[in-house]
Amino acid sequence: MNPFKGPGGYGRIVNGIMNIILCVVLSFYVLWTVQNLPGNEALPILTPLGFFVSFVTSFCVGEFVGDHVPALAWGQKLCDALRIKNRVARHFISVSILCLVMVCSISFICTWINNVQQTGMEGVMASWLMVLPVLLVSGYIIQLIMLPICFKIATAVSGFDPNKAPVPEGEVNAEMPVEPSV
Repeated sequence: MNPFKGPGGYGRIVNGIMNIILCVVLSFYVLWTVQNLPGNEALPILTPLGFFVSFVTSFCVGEFVGDHVPALAWGQKLCDALRIKNRVARHFISVSILCLVMVCSISFICTWINNVQQTGMEGVMASWLMVLPVLLVSGYIIQLIMLPICFKIATAVSGFDPNKAPVPEGEVNAEMPVEPSV
């Protein structure tokens, strides 16, 4: 059985591609910011090894959150509750919920992992809040642009199209994000 075929494969592919792209950007920005803090200029922070470790950590967190938290479906349910029918508006709103969940989860957990022993929760919160605004904006733009592309790639590779999958009437398929036509 191929783990990249069918509905499960579709979800793995979307989650994997989005996490690779998102975690590259998050890791680079956080390391670049910390590297450029006064007093850190000479420290080996933004190095190939440092980037690799940061990427792996954030990717693992992102894969876990992406597999276990149906954030895109929450955004779709919010659109349903607000009776928003326009596909572009639904995409913008769904991605905002997805971004909020994914970027906050990945960045907070990684900041906690890397800082709690040395700085305590006060240091974790200060570090996290310092980078969070840029991470949210960049994460939103990345997900807004890349999510429809990831849906198309996942459909082609997995052979599964959530737009053609039967879903009981009145329900949102929380496991499979429906591809918006943007």
